[in-house]
Amino acid sequence: MKIITNIAYPAFALFAFTSSALAQSLFVPARYSNEVAVIDISTNQVTNQVVTQIPVGAFPIRIAMTLDRRKAFISDAHSASISVLDAVAHTNISTIPTSRVPGESAVTPDGGRLFIVHEAGLNHFNLQCPVDVIDTATNLVITTVPLPGHRCKDILFTPDGRFAYVANNSEGEVDTIDTTTYRINRIYTRGNARHLCISPAGDRVYVSDNGADSVSVIDTATQQVIATIPVGRRPLGIAITPNGEEVYATNQHDGTVSVIDTTTLTVIATIPTGNLCQRVVITRDGTKAFVQNGYSDTVSAIDTATHTVSATLPVGHHPWTILASPDDMKLYVCNSTDTTVTVIDIPSLTVSDTIANVGSAPFDLAFGP
Repeated sequence: MKIITNIAYPAFALFAFTSSALAQSLFVPARYSNEVAVIDISTNQVTNQVVTQIPVGAFPIRIAMTLDRRKAFISDAHSASISVLDAVAHTNISTIPTSRVPGESAVTPDGGRLFIVHEAGLNHFNLQCPVDVIDTATNLVITTVPLPGHRCKDILFTPDGRFAYVANNSEGEVDTIDTTTYRINRIYTRGNARHLCISPAGDRVYVSDNGADSVSVIDTATQQVIATIPVGRRPLGIAITPNGEEVYATNQHDGTVSVIDTTTLTVIATIPTGNLCQRVVITRDGTKAFVQNGYSDTVSAIDTATHTVSATLPVGHHPWTILASPDDMKLYVCNSTDTTVTVIDIPSLTVSDTIANVGSAPFDLAFGP
């Protein structure tokens, strides 16, 4: 195991939420407006409405929430900062300087720390890519863990919070960070690791190998690759069913989704969807998977029992992030090259609303209080 000790650098913050409580608001960063829209999605509303726009830094691309949803952290990619929002008062309460291009983030299972990956190296030589660690209560940087390379794309934690797994896109590997010692281990995959998902039991991590047309399977006990499964061209999004029996991987250059049986570690179905399918979300009851088709301006609804598309739903221009409500009633779709968010009614598989005036180029979604 190759160990690299941590080095301290300035940093910042982002968050995720795990609460199953019914959300009353939706927060949407808009990249070209440099604002975050707050949308009222409470059940007493006839239509969903933007109630305010909160100014943030330049080119906000990611959002994460504290576990209680009372604080939001916005990744301001072009100003190398994190904007901290009071999600109740709808105000910007702090700006945290960070490394060069903040991106995805994840909060530890105990809620105490936020880990943020970056899409650029610490300097122009691109020798190290930082992971900033933030105390979620104080908004202070605890440390920065440098990873090899210059572009990381995704991060998740094991259920016990002991290890963070990072998709190190530029190095063709997945790096693990010991959250106690901040030491790292490099796990080589086939190329351009892009997105990750973890089994419900926490015993396996699945990796979309965007540059190798495969999915790598990592045993979390040994931190070694135990299988490499061929899929379609340029796999990107990846998700696992709540029972852990199947993994769905989007093949963005084929317009298909590969379904992997987690017992045999083989592809058991290939489902045609739409042009440039990228993200996939599986409902909490495991009955449906949703895939956004970026160049078709549609979302495909997949029946997980039959592995067939049950509906193709029109949305806005270049749909990107998709997010299902905790009660499996609504799917929210941010349309990344216009100014809208589409709302899909999950039980009826129909478009129920289009929320206007969200801001220019909405790119991410998170539920607020």
